[in-house]
This record gives sequence, structure tokens and C-alpha cells, in this order.
Amino acid sequence: MKTWEVKDLGLDNLTLTEKNIRSIADDEVLVEMKAASLNYRDLIMIDGGYGPIGGKPPFIPISDGAGMVKEVGKSIKNFKVSDVVIPPFFKGWDSGNMKDNTVFLSLGGKEDGVMQEFMIFKENNLVHAPRDWSCIEAATLPCAALTAWRTIVTEGKVNKDSIVLVQGLGGVSIFAIQIAKLFNAEVIATTSSKERMTKAKEIGADYVINYNEDIDWSKKVQEITNKKGVDIVVEVGGSKTLEKSIKCSKTGAVIGIIGVLSGGVAELPIGRVIYKASRLIGISCGNKMELINMIEKFNSSNARPIIDTIFKFSDLPKALKYMSKGTHLGKIAIDFED
Repeated sequence: MKTWEVKDLGLDNLTLTEKNIRSIADDEVLVEMKAASLNYRDLIMIDGGYGPIGGKPPFIPISDGAGMVKEVGKSIKNFKVSDVVIPPFFKGWDSGNMKDNTVFLSLGGKEDGVMQEFMIFKENNLVHAPRDWSCIEAATLPCAALTAWRTIVTEGKVNKDSIVLVQGLGGVSIFAIQIAKLFNAEVIATTSSKERMTKAKEIGADYVINYNEDIDWSKKVQEITNKKGVDIVVEVGGSKTLEKSIKCSKTGAVIGIIGVLSGGVAELPIGRVIYKASRLIGISCGNKMELINMIEKFNSSNARPIIDTIFKFSDLPKALKYMSKGTHLGKIAIDFED
């Protein structure tokens, strides 16, 4: 089978190789991988930016994928041949909160990723994809969508009365808008241009703020909410946005800290955090049960992932270079059937 390997750190060291497929055991499932989708985290892993918690070459990159069951072991009960399946982002994080070793169990590093034509899994390391979704659509869910879900649903306990603030239109943020609207919550989005403001509204945002025009956008959020503030913040900006997120949040609001796009070290207004009883929570994707619950919710809706571009399996380096430019809007996918 064909597989991509990181022979040494750095995008230039991605190598397309051939490997043999072993026979499966009675408690294993053979999956023919059909699609993958990219996250910025994949670039960081390939460049060695996560240090000891990342993969040590050689390893197979990319965390998010979907495929079709080709063979099942004798003891497998929950899957059958031709089922479309998704491997969760973390192996073994079935429910609850992260354990000390969970961070080492993500795919695309110490655990081989999805850029291989066939993969073998234990039964508990797979979930069923949403009904009637293509493999390309299903491949977008394990990281970005589940990160948004854990922030908004698990930690934020979103409901129809919630107001959710979403920063930007990256992968997590687009899914955050879609997920919040599945619960009929009100969504305020920030973005960088008139074109992206239009796209945010198309996706489902009720209000959109151009942060290049409204530099102090927290005041705009307070104006929209009649100074009540928001219940949940999808905080992807980091050092230059965290204080504004705290300013425009309600007392007791959940601020899910997901990204550090504007920098990783922030000056935190501790007094404001205390008197607002702000709940700042670091979000690192989610567990298998959350993935299953999210898929069930998508099954009861017409929502679909926003796909920016689809590359061929053989064009993985080109796809990663395209992602590094940051000009895409929606997920970048890899179609294995090229």
C-alpha cells in the first residue's frame, strides 16, 4: 500500500513510500482509507514544533481521516464490511477529561496518522461516520469540529438562550458557528473583511464584526448584547484577543482557549477574571463519546462541512503548502481515490 512518511522533520522530508499490509486479528478492523483533512496542527507536527509530545521521525502524518471497512475480525460486533468510519483524534480517550498520557495518543505523530491506504484498528478506536456523508465530509470532523463541540457543548452547555462569540473563520470557528446554530443559539462572529462577513452570515452567524474596522470589537459585542455580554467564547486569537474576550463576556462565561494566532503569551487582567468569575478552559480536541454525540447531532440536521479545496493523495505536500498560506476558507481535504 502507499503511505506518506515524515522521514525527517520538515515539509521537504515528506516521502511517498510502499508498505505491506498485515493480517488482522480477531478483535481488529481493516479500513481502506478514502479521505483526509488538514489542520494547522499537522504542519506543526511535521516541523517538530510540539517537541517531545510530537512524533519522532519516521512517522505517518495527518490526524483526520475517514474510510470504509474492508474486513472485520471474528469478534467484531459494531462494524461490518462497507461501513464508513472515522478514527477519533486520540486513541483511547473514550470519555471524561484528558489523562496525563492522552496528549501522546493523538494520530499523526507518536501514533501513526491517516496518510496510508489501509489502517488497522481495534473496535473501540473507530466510530460510524454521519449518515449519507461522503468520506471527504466525514474526514473533517475529528479535530476542528470536535474542538468546537467540546468548547460549546461540553464546557459551554449551549442552549437556545446562549450567545456565542466566535473569532475568525478558521476550521474550528466555522464548525463553532454551525454547532451553535444546531442548538438555536445566537452567534456573534468576528472576521477580517466584507467578503468574509458575508460568508459568516451564510454559514449562520447572526451578527458579524469586522475587527479591522472595529478595532476595539469588544465594545461592539457589548452593544449587540445590550451590555449583557456573551455566554461562550471560542477564543482562537491568543495574546491580542483574550482580554477583549473577557471584557465582552458575561459573569461566569466559558472562554474556551483554543488557539494562539496572535501570540502565545497574554497579559491577563486577573481582577476582571475574578470579579466576572470567568471560566478560562484550555481545549485540546475531545473524546470519543463527544465525537459520537456530535455525529448524532449532525445526523438530525442538514449541516455539512465547508470544503475549500480537495487535493489528490499524491499531492499532500502541495496541500500542506497551500494551507500554510492561510488564504483558505473551510477545510482542505485529501481524496485518496485519485
